[in-house]
Amino acid sequence: MDFISSKNIFLLTRDTLKLIDKRLMKHGSRTGYILYKMLKQRGGYEKFEMAELVMLATLHDIGAYKTDDVKTTVRFEAKHYMAHSIYGYLFLKYLSPMEEKSKILLYHHVDYAKIKDIVYTYKEEAAFLNFAEKVDIYRVALQDKFDISVLGQYMGTRYSEESFELFRLANQNGEIFKHLETEEYEKELDELMDYIMFTNEEKKRYMEMLMYCLGLRSPKKVVDSVTSICICEELAIRLFLNEKETEKLYYGALLHDIGMLAMPEEIVEKDGLPSLEEIQILETHVELSEEILKNRLEQDVLNIAIAHHERLDGSGYPKKLRDMQMNTSQKILQVADKVTGLINGDFYEHAYNKEQIIPILMEEADRKKLSSQVVDVMILFYDEIMEKVELESGQILLLHKKLETQFEKVLKNSK
Repeated sequence: MDFISSKNIFLLTRDTLKLIDKRLMKHGSRTGYILYKMLKQRGGYEKFEMAELVMLATLHDIGAYKTDDVKTTVRFEAKHYMAHSIYGYLFLKYLSPMEEKSKILLYHHVDYAKIKDIVYTYKEEAAFLNFAEKVDIYRVALQDKFDISVLGQYMGTRYSEESFELFRLANQNGEIFKHLETEEYEKELDELMDYIMFTNEEKKRYMEMLMYCLGLRSPKKVVDSVTSICICEELAIRLFLNEKETEKLYYGALLHDIGMLAMPEEIVEKDGLPSLEEIQILETHVELSEEILKNRLEQDVLNIAIAHHERLDGSGYPKKLRDMQMNTSQKILQVADKVTGLINGDFYEHAYNKEQIIPILMEEADRKKLSSQVVDVMILFYDEIMEKVELESGQILLLHKKLETQFEKVLKNSK
């Protein structure tokens, strides 16, 4: 997968989650920086190992996007940490390449006295993350009144002695706090991520994880994305796209609705027709997707992703592109997205059946909005394509159900 670098996998993941809650991701980045300085002080890590642990630390509250009403970081960290720790652990275990390291999230809120005797490769790193996070929380809450000795009184109980000592040595000159205040830390993290390394298979799984991030806001959007991807793949085969074109189409379809994460929940979940103003807000999700994706992956993939609401007659958005300005992959995603909205129900619209969908597609093609070539193939192979969609969507729903079932089971056992 040469159209996105390992570093951009991290940056894209971070920026995607920022769409949901920027404050929470800023907290994650600061915590990741503090952990980085502690790991660097400890020594014994390769740069790529530190980079991956810092990426995990940056994402350490990913479960909170699903389980918590995040009003203030201090409140949910202080009172409701176990639910999001468990969900975050399971999310990364099942949906990312971080299976082994994911348990760090499960333990990072547990007192060191309770985990020091467990057998786990990364238990010390979990303890470091616990301490790093608390440093950021109390530093932000207390500002100039914060004194690290407040945490020192819990050495050996809540926090490991090594955690306290590593932070103390790393911050002897006050550089950590200084860099956090001036946001100089962002430059250091950016330089560290030059060393992060993923295989092509790991990149693929991280990219797919971004699609699952849509489920942190609305599980239906994951099913919609899977539906669009599957339709695109089936159409690509029947329209004889080559392997490279098909791969680019796959990732364009996977990422095309990422901007929906920033849409107000009261509009997305609204019953009934949206107002004109609400429609205009919803349409900005394409431009938000472009903002997140640009400079992160190859332009061809970006062009596919952001053209899914364009129409051949120039009546689409946001760029008002016309037929000759678009390629077959873009036209395939337009049809796939349209069909997805019809069969799954798009916001306020009810779900349509085959007998209702085919006339709509034919009309759209006749009016020069959707590609007649793509629509013809879609109609000709409709039943075969939908059979594959049903199979793929079912597997995704099973995975989500497994995640939710395991979450409830682990949460119950933790009480």
